[in-house]
Amino acid sequence: MVKIRVIKLGGSLIEHGRAIIRNLRDYAVANNLRLVIVPGGGPFAMAVRALADKLSDEAAHWMAVLAMHQYGLFLANGNAEFPLIETLDDVIEDSDGGVSILLPYKILKDDDRLPHTWDVTSDTIAAFIAYKLGERCFIKLTNVDGILDAEGRVIERVDIEEVVKRSKDNCIDDALPGFLSEHNMYCIIVNGRYPQRVKAILAGKNTCCTKLC
Repeated sequence: MVKIRVIKLGGSLIEHGRAIIRNLRDYAVANNLRLVIVPGGGPFAMAVRALADKLSDEAAHWMAVLAMHQYGLFLANGNAEFPLIETLDDVIEDSDGGVSILLPYKILKDDDRLPHTWDVTSDTIAAFIAYKLGERCFIKLTNVDGILDAEGRVIERVDIEEVVKRSKDNCIDDALPGFLSEHNMYCIIVNGRYPQRVKAILAGKNTCCTKLC
């Protein structure tokens, strides 16, 4: 039986995103994994942020969600090897290993429980997708090695409550710790520029990353 894993691909990796997905696809096929790629907002969401003072929270929320669609379309680039999906049924019904890029607008419209604020970005949305798929964990790919201490060293494991007390430079959105805590979930933060680290996490092995739990 194919195993589902949710991976959020941050906008900071836009220059490497297609290569990352292609690399992970080959691994997923070989290991009977279905990787659900949740795109971040990247420069598309930044365009919405630039207009934030002219937008209601409601409009900004849905525009930012659609920014994730734009990033997803950019990553797929019209290529059938990276199928785009818009419902969770598409994930569950696909019994083959590989990757799919998830566009979340319809899912969030059908289950509109997340707050419409800038505290909720693609991090919390990826956690929400994992939760709805029955997964306790999602993997966040970004351009840093994880959450760092004061000396710039990667912290291997961080308690969710501790993250809440830290400053806002945690490379995660403000709503994520609360969502993870409420739903007894965790997140693994890893540098997506090193696919071997991502593969190690998928294989349950130790690597350079931060586990937020």
